[in-house]
Amino acid sequence: MSMRLDTPSRPMGLGVRRPADGRVLAAAAVAAVLTDLSVRSGVAGVAGTMLVIAVAAGVVVAGRVVGGQAAGIVAATVPFGIFLSLRMSPWLLPLDVLAIGGLLVLGASLAGGGSLFDLPIPNLVVRGIHALGHGIAAPAYVGAPLSRHRSAAVLRGVVLALPLLVVLGLLLASADAVFAGFFQWGSPEKAIIHAVLLAIGAWGMTGLLRVTAAERPPAAPALPFRLGHVETTVVLGSLLALFAAFAVAQVVVLAGGGRHVLETAGLTYAEYARTGFFQLLAVAGITLVALVGLRAVTDLSDPAYRLRFIVLAEAAIALTLVIVGVALRRLGLYQDAYGLTMLRLYSSVFAVWIGFVLVLAGGALAGLAPTRAWFPGAAIVAGLTLLLGLNVLNPEAVVVRHNVDRAVRTQKVDPGYLTELSDDAVPTLVKALPRLPEPARTQVLAAVCDAYRPAFDGWAAANTSRRRATDARRQVCRPEGVRR
Repeated sequence: MSMRLDTPSRPMGLGVRRPADGRVLAAAAVAAVLTDLSVRSGVAGVAGTMLVIAVAAGVVVAGRVVGGQAAGIVAATVPFGIFLSLRMSPWLLPLDVLAIGGLLVLGASLAGGGSLFDLPIPNLVVRGIHALGHGIAAPAYVGAPLSRHRSAAVLRGVVLALPLLVVLGLLLASADAVFAGFFQWGSPEKAIIHAVLLAIGAWGMTGLLRVTAAERPPAAPALPFRLGHVETTVVLGSLLALFAAFAVAQVVVLAGGGRHVLETAGLTYAEYARTGFFQLLAVAGITLVALVGLRAVTDLSDPAYRLRFIVLAEAAIALTLVIVGVALRRLGLYQDAYGLTMLRLYSSVFAVWIGFVLVLAGGALAGLAPTRAWFPGAAIVAGLTLLLGLNVLNPEAVVVRHNVDRAVRTQKVDPGYLTELSDDAVPTLVKALPRLPEPARTQVLAAVCDAYRPAFDGWAAANTSRRRATDARRQVCRPEGVRR
């Protein structure tokens, strides 16, 4: 499943191939200012997008990224950064931020060379630890001598003096109102928040740039043991027997032969069909990890046994895909009965991703492109593609449309849940108001008009979703929150 390893030039350490220069300091300063501005404006706004674009540009330019793939990985953060000023959903923004951070670290780690599709899972872990170490050591990177010129000494003096000036200045400002008025920083607490955010931004940017300049990490050490043919065959055979029994149970239920068992358990068929989704998804995830792990620790040097392993593993993947299909079917029935929620939508998307990764694992186990460790990278790309697709589709609007359509058919709707969604849902919800049955329509309208309290304003917090939600509210709400 992973043949060619990412080999290092030297043993693992925290050495760097080149020192920091003026571009590193400039990038750190820009990132510090934009981090402060972005966090204070709620991240979901223009400032958040500006921060992501500035950091990506800084990593590519100041980090001297080598190779188109590393630059492409860093550039892939920009679409997710743009959606920070387009969406407001708490179901999207944390995942977008996580994707941005992961792509930046991965791109910085590959800046000196290498490919995402030549990194087995253990090597990805090693690179993560390697990047973390360099990130912690970021201050030492900018503190190292940049040159022998006097300007470098001045810069070092400023770096050393700044923390002292901030602490003493805050103490003096808190002790004397006239002195504090010279700076107009506001309360000492706000000044401390500014200082902390500036430091976080500068540290993070410097850490990324230090990773780009770091010596390449080593490959993960070889496993100290290997499983034999018998052990692996027993594990795979047991999995196949268990999954085959589960498949038979599904056929029996569909044929009506399980009616007595269900009645004995006190379940209707609808209740039976709507249970067990998360357990089935957990089975699929654990099986995927187990198969990948078995492939990594099994000695497959014998061609005959290698063929047997592949056949058993592919059969296990096929049956696991059946389990994923059953899980999706049960979740679909649950949605039909109780409506769609963000958790149920995300669970469906995650199940689709698990199914696709299982197919990828089947290709890797069968020996597709055996000289490259492409499977982990392909799984990452698939997950990021799904996340980007969610950003484009606006999942909260999808939930609103599904539940309104269901309300039209069944006259059943949960207005309380619909009004708990973010500004991403408001335009679609306002547009759907005429289709909602009473009293749900009145409840939704009252909540839409009365509940909105903007937490951030100003140009830095400008967000398309927030603006569209405000425009939608103006169509149906008076200033005091009553329908026109």
